[in-house]
Amino acid sequence: MKKLTRDEASQMRRKPDGKASYARGVLLAMNVGEIILLEPKDWTQKTQIPKTYCLQLGRDTGREWRCEKAMDGSGWIIERLK
Repeated sequence: MKKLTRDEASQMRRKPDGKASYARGVLLAMNVGEIILLEPKDWTQKTQIPKTYCLQLGRDTGREWRCEKAMDGSGWIIERLK
């Protein structure tokens, strides 16, 4: 067990309890203007692609992301817009 300062705790990415995925936790923790590369190993959903997920999450939360697939196949580039 390790004690954390408030600054250390605020910088750590978190995932809410329940069935929320790693990708959801990362997307919700992003600040406006941040860009991430979501790798295929981090995307566990079989029935939905990240672009559709970002649109749905945006409708639910009032936030907005731009999601584009990387041409080299390394994953999806996601930028938080609003």
